[in-house]
Amino acid sequence: MGTRKVIYQRIYSKLLDIQEITGKVKRILEYSLANQKTHGKHYGVPETPIELELYRKKRVSVPANGGKSLSFMITPKKVGHITIKVKATSAVAGDGVERMLLVEPEGVTQYMSKAVFMDLNKEPNAMASLPFEVPKNAVPDSTHAEVSVLGDLLGSTIENLDKLIKLPYGCGEQNMLNFVPNIVVLNYLKVTGKQTPEIEKKALKYMESGYQRELTYKHKDGSFSAFGESDKSGSTWLTAFVARSFRQAKKFISVEEDVITNALNWLSDQQAANGSFPEVGHVSHKDMQGGAGQGIALTAYTLITFLENRNDVPKHQNTINKALDYVARNLDGLDDVYALSLATYALHIAQHSARSNALGLLESKATTEAQLKWWHKPIPETDKKNPYYGQPNSVNVELTAYALLTYMEAGIVEDALPVMKWLIGQRNSEGGFQSTQDTVVGITALAKFAEKVSSGGGPPDLTMTITSDNGQKSNLRVNQDNSLVLQSVKLAPNVRNVTVSGSGKGFAVVQLSYRYNLNVTGAWPRFTLDPQVNKNSNQDFLHLSVCTSFIPDAAAGNESNMAVMEVGFPSGFTADLDTLPSLQMLEKVKKVETKEADTKVVLYFDNLDRTERCPTLTAFRTFKVAHQKPAAVTVYDYYDNGEFTNL
Repeated sequence: MGTRKVIYQRIYSKLLDIQEITGKVKRILEYSLANQKTHGKHYGVPETPIELELYRKKRVSVPANGGKSLSFMITPKKVGHITIKVKATSAVAGDGVERMLLVEPEGVTQYMSKAVFMDLNKEPNAMASLPFEVPKNAVPDSTHAEVSVLGDLLGSTIENLDKLIKLPYGCGEQNMLNFVPNIVVLNYLKVTGKQTPEIEKKALKYMESGYQRELTYKHKDGSFSAFGESDKSGSTWLTAFVARSFRQAKKFISVEEDVITNALNWLSDQQAANGSFPEVGHVSHKDMQGGAGQGIALTAYTLITFLENRNDVPKHQNTINKALDYVARNLDGLDDVYALSLATYALHIAQHSARSNALGLLESKATTEAQLKWWHKPIPETDKKNPYYGQPNSVNVELTAYALLTYMEAGIVEDALPVMKWLIGQRNSEGGFQSTQDTVVGITALAKFAEKVSSGGGPPDLTMTITSDNGQKSNLRVNQDNSLVLQSVKLAPNVRNVTVSGSGKGFAVVQLSYRYNLNVTGAWPRFTLDPQVNKNSNQDFLHLSVCTSFIPDAAAGNESNMAVMEVGFPSGFTADLDTLPSLQMLEKVKKVETKEADTKVVLYFDNLDRTERCPTLTAFRTFKVAHQKPAAVTVYDYYDNGEFTNL
């Protein structure tokens, strides 16, 4: 806010049907910025009505079949889309255009959400309170909040299949976010009889494109890795993920059988003599490697892929048996809750005799509070006051989702309700979660649960009343016809508490989604970050060096998971695309891309350690902006949202 922007408009005589008269006649045009009085003001110009009107108009002489450019300085007074109207008139003709200008607050957007599951079949007059807080140092006018209601557990996921997470997804594993949720949704809708031609068409389209794109990350030996052939070898983890997902997709789209077979053959070749599956490629997701879990997490993860393919590829039964033995004999004393959650699920799929023992161990590590149940990694003592540990954590969502899948495999439905309630409370406003793996596993678990309970109680028919602390009240009706439709109510900026009450029959998911911007990083940064504008920069050319490194400690280790750096440029600047290929040549940088109309550059790192990395980015001024606000630079761990830094 406060940024002043120069608006240019080029006037063409042809557009106004101005004909050349005796070859030299020029017409005088009046040029008006019609919407200026409502949404902006002129920099350095008195704002009396007469003076403002004078500065909103300019006269220009335009030659026949020619054009002239004019500029106006405006200062937007509010965040969001504002309408700019431009009119040009002459004595004989006139024309006008209307464009939308997006005004964004400075800082980095923080996305928050809360959700409650309200079952009116069990509690006819259910009521819930959803209070929320916005920090005092939030950027003014950056707060937005809304309450949404759905009559289906997967409703928001189905509605937002193309935008389930806020993070970029530009590698082989992240691309699967364009693929797997569509399989889950189509299967869920088919089982529950809720499929529609529109949803099916959209999901199949995303699935087809995701499949074709994923093939670009395949190695010649049949394996897959995050960045394809640019990686030295395939990844055990990603190859297992892809092979499992491709098998699930075969019922909906055409998938080459050889792709799955070759991937499974490659995985089988990687199995160690003791039955475990080591990661032979780059480690992108440290928790999957399970230092404390002796590699059980990755072994169980890969084992699940073979178990889901065992009927189609029976030749790998020996591979399955060896992996099962390895997981079962390493259960005792296993303290890594992430590895334990995966192992328990794998043993239940296999109907292994050790499955009850594993489930007992997993139950002993659960946290139960206020009708919610979940599992989490221990929080380091030094980080217990870190506010980001109070937000949805990717790894905790993932391991809790595996626990819910185990419940479904074991036929434990009633006791799974508190786990489901916790999971939906961690979702973002689009129906996804924080990252790729937690979104894929979380959606899968919720879908399995929803399939189990969908037939109970009949179709929904209920009314939800939403009352905010400023007196605002809205009623939303949910029935069989609109149970998959996201209904939402925007809240006033000063609202900080919402009460939701329901009447009727059925259940509803009520979600409060809010966001605000912050200009500073909180305490507990996990990365160093030092952006410096180089001396050869000027008003039209920006040369920016951004140095970053990982801050190690006992809990986080000496390096991050896959790390992502997002560099935003000040308003009016766009990235020099010709320099991007050189960035990809830097050590540990695997991919570089732009977004938001080339105003932001995204760099993917294999990982970051204590060694400082300093990529240099360049940008050009594409239009003039006065009083520019600082642009944000952020570095974060893709698989652990508690580890980030922004300036």
